Amino acid sequence: MDGARAMVERGDWLVPRYQGEPFFDKPALIYWLMAAAFRALGFSLGVGRLVSAAAALGSIVATAWLGRLLLDRRAAVYGALALGTTLLVLSFGRVAMSDMLLTLWCTLAVATGASATNERGPTVLRMTALGATLGLGFLTKGPVALVLAGLGLGLLFLHGHQGRRLRLDARGTGAAALAFAVLGLGWFAAVAWRLGLGPLEYFFLRENLERFASETYDADRSLLYYVWTYFAAGLPWSLVFPLAAWRGRRRASFLLLWMALMAVPLSLSRGKIDYYLLPLLPAASLVIGSHLAASWDRIDRAWARAALLAFAPIALVPAVLQARIPTDWLPGWPFQVALIALGSAIALAAGLAAARPSPPRLAAVFAGGTAAILALLAGAFLPAFRAAQPNAAVVTDVRRERAWRPDVELAACGDPARVARDLLFHARLTAQERCDVWNPASSRRPFLLLVGTEQRRSLEAVPGIREVGVYHCVPAAALTLGQILAGLEIEPIVLLANYHTDDPVAETKRVKDRKRALRREAAAWEAAGRPVASPTPEAPPPAPTVRP
Repeated sequence: MDGARAMVERGDWLVPRYQGEPFFDKPALIYWLMAAAFRALGFSLGVGRLVSAAAALGSIVATAWLGRLLLDRRAAVYGALALGTTLLVLSFGRVAMSDMLLTLWCTLAVATGASATNERGPTVLRMTALGATLGLGFLTKGPVALVLAGLGLGLLFLHGHQGRRLRLDARGTGAAALAFAVLGLGWFAAVAWRLGLGPLEYFFLRENLERFASETYDADRSLLYYVWTYFAAGLPWSLVFPLAAWRGRRRASFLLLWMALMAVPLSLSRGKIDYYLLPLLPAASLVIGSHLAASWDRIDRAWARAALLAFAPIALVPAVLQARIPTDWLPGWPFQVALIALGSAIALAAGLAAARPSPPRLAAVFAGGTAAILALLAGAFLPAFRAAQPNAAVVTDVRRERAWRPDVELAACGDPARVARDLLFHARLTAQERCDVWNPASSRRPFLLLVGTEQRRSLEAVPGIREVGVYHCVPAAALTLGQILAGLEIEPIVLLANYHTDDPVAETKRVKDRKRALRREAAAWEAAGRPVASPTPEAPPPAPTVRP
């Protein structure tokens, strides 16, 4: 988001910037769209996520169109419903990243190509739209858009679907190439004109070639990583995908082959991340939609029964996991009870549907149950969790400190709550990631230090060090299923300053935080069955340090 914000504030819509420096990890389209949203609606994290949300909705519509072209209306509706209620799509449809937008362009490009296989053929208008879509994909993520969408278009050209193949002519191909060159390559040419070939070399060689082949990005994951990832990230629909793929090996052969071809470069790449699966999900959802739109026999009903019974305990997982989250990070008890009741109701509905399974019943339980649970989590639990994290409080304290010392710098060691991103976006302050905290603490320059308790103890001997605030967080790196099951631990972080301030609010807050820390220490001693030492009276604030 910082790159989009910098575009609006600087008025430079050509060069994305991160922490004030040119940043070419992605092409410009995602930054342009976010910047346009910021300019229209103001700077906020929610506005920045609107682009991904719109791309998710667009991907659902594009999937329905592709399903209508390749299958039939009923399969298209089921496929769009499956895509819109897949766990990975619901999760990343609200994250400010470019992968949901890439999914939209890849799906839309193949749908445009499929529309050109009918009796009217590849008209100039359709081929221009195809070239423009590929160009927008290239401007979103680079060569990977051409690879993933090109595999589907190549299948339409070489193999076709149900006897219909994509035919090309000189006029249509030229129109597509021109549209692609203008939309896909224009920004790269403008960057090279202004800054030379360095940014292009960085993007194409490091961010693409090295990410695919270099050991620098090697995640040490097996070739089958995306197979296992799909069965988790593709819930609940991945429970029926194996049978749907087998049943659709003829009717949905194009979709299955396109999925398999896309999986090859993703699996061969050294850099494997779960959300790289997003462009494959529209095809997978349409395979499932084809299965739900077909007539079922005894085997289909037995598989659906097993899938529904497997979904029943899955629906209870969020209600069980809330017991492993610290109470202060949860919403009020009515929402906790609501999550338990909702999970139980969905599990009961899955059990009842399993008694007489059918496509409409399975779709209703899977789609309705998943959407209801995630709506409750997104509407109540995530806001409560974010409110309990110290990010907003740290940003507020840093802003107040900068009001008295505008030249202050910030050094962070560890940053378990990932406060640095919020400080960059909201306070326009770049955190220096460094753990040699003694040097900035003893520097003549004014510094704020975001450290852990161990670093705090090591800095007690530094003259003039001042405690701005003590906060408690659940480390962001611990938010995995395994860590939650083991129980989340609260980790303290401390904001220090190496300069004196005349801010009365800061001094009052320091005294209150100190008293609060003493009460927590006394409670810990009482819990351990030890006598409580009398707290020492609050020391007066240190005298101002005179610096040359």
